This record gives sequence, structure tokens and C-alpha cells, in this order.
Amino acid sequence: MRVVVTGGAGFIGANTVKALLGADAATEVVVVDDFSSGSRDNLASLDAIVCEGSILDDGVLDEAFTGASSVIHLAARPSVPRSIADPWTSHEVNATGTVR
Repeated sequence: MRVVVTGGAGFIGANTVKALLGADAATEVVVVDDFSSGSRDNLASLDAIVCEGSILDDGVLDEAFTGASSVIHLAARPSVPRSIADPWTSHEVNATGTVR
């Protein structure tokens, strides 16, 4: 089984990846993250495939989702102050990214 975790380098995402990998040795986990708020350190000890890039990038999504059986969508642009200062970018990532 191939599971994609968007936002997989964040705190919740990395712990989700860890739980998936620990639950079933046959599970292949793919992380999609642009590392704008997540950390590579969160994934350092995990045997996951990392597709670095935005959930708004069709090429990244095509690579990550090829052969995927499911997705856990955790990617988002966090921070209320950032969303107020730049509402369009927050909307693109949080709403459009979900649709993609």
C-alpha cells in the first residue's frame, strides 16, 4: 500500500508518518512538503519517500500520487497573522491545495 501524507514534515505529519510506518511493514509512505514550516529533522529517522515541493505544484503531486492508494492531507499554511497579511497565499495553499 502507498500512502501519501501532505505536510508530512510538520509535527503532526511526521508523527502520522511514523505511525503508518510502524503499523505495517508493507506500507510505503510518501511525504509531500515544501518545508516552509515543517522540518527535515522530523523525518530524519523515518524510511519515507520525500517529494519536496508545494501541494500547488502539479509535477510534485503527479510524482507523489502515482500508485497511491490513499492520502492523509495535513498540508496547510499556518498562522493567522500570515493569513491576514497575505490572504491570497493562505487561500491558495489551504483551499486550492486541498482541491488539487
